[in-house]
Amino acid sequence: MKVAIMGRSLRGQFSGVVRYTDELIRALAPHLPGKLTVFLTRANDGLDDLTLSRIRAPFATPNEYARALWEQAVVPGAIARLRPDVYHSPNYILPLRLRCPTVVTVHDLAFMDRSVHRLRSHLYLTVLTTLALRRATRIICVSRFTRDRLIERFPETEARVRVVSEGVGPAFVPQQTDVVERFRRRYGVTDPYVLFVGMIEPRKNLARLIHGFGQAIGRAGTSHRLLIAGGSGWRNADVRAAYEASPVRERIHFLGYLPEEDLPAAYSGADVFAYPSFYEGFGLPLVEAMACGTAVLTSAVASIPEVVADAALTVDPRDQVEITAALVSLLSKRALRDRLAEAGLRRAGRFSWA
Repeated sequence: MKVAIMGRSLRGQFSGVVRYTDELIRALAPHLPGKLTVFLTRANDGLDDLTLSRIRAPFATPNEYARALWEQAVVPGAIARLRPDVYHSPNYILPLRLRCPTVVTVHDLAFMDRSVHRLRSHLYLTVLTTLALRRATRIICVSRFTRDRLIERFPETEARVRVVSEGVGPAFVPQQTDVVERFRRRYGVTDPYVLFVGMIEPRKNLARLIHGFGQAIGRAGTSHRLLIAGGSGWRNADVRAAYEASPVRERIHFLGYLPEEDLPAAYSGADVFAYPSFYEGFGLPLVEAMACGTAVLTSAVASIPEVVADAALTVDPRDQVEITAALVSLLSKRALRDRLAEAGLRRAGRFSWA
């Protein structure tokens, strides 16, 4: 089988969709020697260690409009010459003039909510994803939650939708003490810590996490710090205000984007991974944290209960009291953390890119 896959997401910092695309290509490549072609922009894509065919964009694609021009106007011609058995877009959008069978992955429907995405992204994704859903031969949803929301909004897609969960990479395993210590030294972390990993944006609910952490530290009587690792998204005024108002803000550290090689150690060294998100189509950091043997505190909404099952402590993300109480329990009860860590390792074992 000849497979073509769109790799336009493979540029810059690794976010959920970028990791999904990268890991999917890496899992497919050994099974398709000489038969896998990846469409790529001119950015560094990190696939140099793989044997596969590459087709680069013929011009720079610095924004979604340039990428859309390439994808809609140029890629169809290349596909016609390549004649693959299937073309897969791992990121919502399909070229609209393809004649071969097509697959598109839909991670969530957050792009349709104006309060969650910038207006530009909201309009761009809503229009092009709707068109892709009409034409796709098959549609992958990464969770049953996403599938149900998709069919609710686009009932005509039901027969073409399949649920295929995301996985966890081989690097995400409990790290040795010396590896964790190198991470601590690199980032100046001497105390035990609670970790958040993800884009700093409204749906991640960081203001409530910061507020809850400030209250929990006093009640639990511990020396924990809160490490917030992730790139800055948008509408972060509430996060900044919560930080400035926190009575323990000297214990709260914004690390920025963590390089890929530092993530397993960051997860492994944390006493708690806290992820009180309002909305996730899957929630890849949850599986990564569980795979590294870290106790998880997260939300009981959207796809999250489906992903963590009984291997995490879950809360109503809009209930500040619940978030704070859960943090107090986890910071003060080692036995609870150990139980969740063991359950998380077992749960993470169910998710594989292969």
